[in-house]
Amino acid sequence: MEFCRRYLAGFDNAYLGVTAPMVGIRESRRIVGEYVMGLEDFQAARKFEDGIAKSSYPVDIHNPTGGGVQLEKIPPGDYQEVPYRSLVPLEVDNLLVAGRCISTTFEAQSAIRIEATCRAMGEAAGVAAALCVKEGVTPRALDVVALMEALREQGANVHGVG
Repeated sequence: MEFCRRYLAGFDNAYLGVTAPMVGIRESRRIVGEYVMGLEDFQAARKFEDGIAKSSYPVDIHNPTGGGVQLEKIPPGDYQEVPYRSLVPLEVDNLLVAGRCISTTFEAQSAIRIEATCRAMGEAAGVAAALCVKEGVTPRALDVVALMEALREQGANVHGVG
């Protein structure tokens, strides 16, 4: 934080609120969003009208006591989608969340926490935020078709509506 305050413009009053309790933690806090992705979404390789990221990574749960790994895969060639609604927190306006802290269950989070999927969620959140500012709306009220079109124009591989 001292480095940020000293060398990065706009960080004069920045502070660190919370850090992970241990290095290597695969999971931490998650929001409750407009939609909570669950294991059943993964198992069905569910596609969403507001799908903003694709993933074919398996459910990957490491036993915290060191006794092995639970892997559950999607059929070869298929994928699941992350819905935009899982990036939009309930009861909080003007906020989007991307990465492993989106609205999922423990099991679903294990399949979407990888870098490529997190990068796609971050891109979607950034584009959505820009569109919200441009249109003067909150993330919850954003036109998802416009979001999909903007993502496609940037080369994102999204299914969804539009």
